[in-house]
Amino acid sequence: MNNNPTNKMMQMITNHVDHSEYEHFLDETNLSEDDMLKLSKDLYDLFSARWEAQQALNDRGVNPFEVISLLEARVAILARTGDAGYAHWMQDMWDLAIRYSDQAGLGRKFSLFAELVASTKSDLSREERSVLFYTRALNRLAQLTDYWIGEDEARPLWNELMEYALTSMEDEEQREALNVIKGNAPWFAQENEQHFLL
Repeated sequence: MNNNPTNKMMQMITNHVDHSEYEHFLDETNLSEDDMLKLSKDLYDLFSARWEAQQALNDRGVNPFEVISLLEARVAILARTGDAGYAHWMQDMWDLAIRYSDQAGLGRKFSLFAELVASTKSDLSREERSVLFYTRALNRLAQLTDYWIGEDEARPLWNELMEYALTSMEDEEQREALNVIKGNAPWFAQENEQHFLL
């Protein structure tokens, strides 16, 4: 693969373009799956080296907006790599969603968690890591919905998480999952008291 896609993506990341611009650029490049995986790795390596140099010069750390931009780029790339990049896509989706602000980035945060839940839910029996990201993302989406929108909208999400814990987890793992729900949504645990008598 020639360096043009890497250079162009580096420039886009540095300029903090909207996530749709990464999608548009990648649609136009028509790279193979292997080239997409290489592009993702190259960007990660280049920015890791860049951030190490920044941290060596000052202790303020790296620019958080640049981290978000890199993750947006990698999510767009890895979404095009099928099974080969799926594990990295899940991790980057999670990392990206949690970095968005609950104020300025709330809409994007909601959409990222919802997309992660939908994707991992359809993959639960095939990829063990999907279970981790499904339950974490569903829990976080339920919390956000509960806090920002309300209990009525959050109830189906908490219910989905509870049902998953009751049907797919056992013993200590199930107790821990139910305790997480109870801690985050005591009102929901009270409504479904029979399942939370631990």
